[in-house]
Amino acid sequence: MIGGIAAAAMVLFAALWLRPRLVGVRSVGLLCQRRHRRHRRLSHRRPRPPDADLWAAVLDSMAAEARTGSSLTAALERALARHRPEGGAMHPGATTATIVTARVGDADEAVVVQAIATAHALGGPVAATLDAAAALLRERAAIRGEAAAHSAQARLSARVLTGVPVAFAAWSLLASASFRAALLSSVGLVSAAAGALCNLAGWWWMRRIVGRAAA
Repeated sequence: MIGGIAAAAMVLFAALWLRPRLVGVRSVGLLCQRRHRRHRRLSHRRPRPPDADLWAAVLDSMAAEARTGSSLTAALERALARHRPEGGAMHPGATTATIVTARVGDADEAVVVQAIATAHALGGPVAATLDAAAALLRERAAIRGEAAAHSAQARLSARVLTGVPVAFAAWSLLASASFRAALLSSVGLVSAAAGALCNLAGWWWMRRIVGRAAA
């Protein structure tokens, strides 16, 4: 009996060990096809909306161009062509004249527009103005990342505080006959319903607090 089991195990191991080698070429071909299809799907997706890091990179490119002696208009054109953001006012083909008069709803893009408008109106050290705006955007991104990390910890705490009473009640219901008897009584059912409502209200309230802090 033991010998038969060992023989079957050896046959199964040999089959699993030899199968990748027998179909290796076909597997490589299928893998390449899948990667090609995945690349095509990703290439056809809409680009991700620009964030603070992208706008800071645009400002850095403009500042670098300004330091080489390029005008603000030329620096803007080259930076937009390089990074290709898709904002309300900042997009490939936009000019300084259209940007300084535009109104945007995104707060990060508004910083970029304001920096370009200030450099266009006042002149002076254009690169320093753009660098200051880029530093502001990176500081905003760092603050948002820190808030997201803290909010993730708070959400985990909310899930734990919500799930532990439910798990303890379920374990007690399965393990204790006296607990089942007390829970199935009229007073126990009313108490369980009140506790479930309080637990649900606490979960909702914690999510609301965390959502406001992370916004």
